Formats: sequence, C-alpha cells, structure tokens
Amino acid sequence: MISTKDLPLIRVLSKLKPEDIPPLIDVLPDEATEIICECVYNVLHTDIKLSPKKKSHLKKFIKNNCNIHRLEKISKKSIHVSKRRKALKQEGKGLPLLLGAAIPFLMDLFMGRK
Repeated sequence: MISTKDLPLIRVLSKLKPEDIPPLIDVLPDEATEIICECVYNVLHTDIKLSPKKKSHLKKFIKNNCNIHRLEKISKKSIHVSKRRKALKQEGKGLPLLLGAAIPFLMDLFMGRK
C-alpha cells in the first residue's frame, strides 16, 4: 500500500529522463519497486481525477509510447517482483508520465484521509 512517505520517490522518478530510469530501477529495493508497480496499476485501472483534456493526452501517450502488454505485467501482483522490475526497466519512456499522472491522484487520496 502506498503511503505519504512514498511520494518523494514517485516525484523523483516522474521527473527523471527515461534513459536515467533503468539503472535506478536496478538498485531500488523490492518495496520501492512494488510502490512503482502499484502506481502504474492505479493509473491504468482506477478513475484518476484528471481533466478530460489531460486524460485524452495520457491515453494517447500510452497508446503511442508504451507497450500495453508490459504495463499489464507491471501492474499484476501475481507476477514476481523481479519480472516486474525487468518490465519497468524496459518501459522507461512512458514511466515518468505514468508516475506524474499518479501524483495528483495520490495527493487527493492522502489529503482526503486527514
């Protein structure tokens, strides 16, 4: 489960260049990899609160720049973390945008809890 202490990691990853992500993914602990995978799942499978224009842009970007099969692999908890880590490294280009889309959703979620 993602918590407020995980937001700095997500923010940093969302601002990195795609080519900088794979080496960083290699050194992250399993728990951090799980958090990233959960963010990808949330962006793909929940109704995140984005404006219609931003949702359209996100869907178009995912369609043109991401491998849907790989994203599904990343978001499945039944797949071992090492295989999801490998898929995360391969998905480098789309990962920053996906994580960037998850940040406002997570902020709303955490602010709503208080």
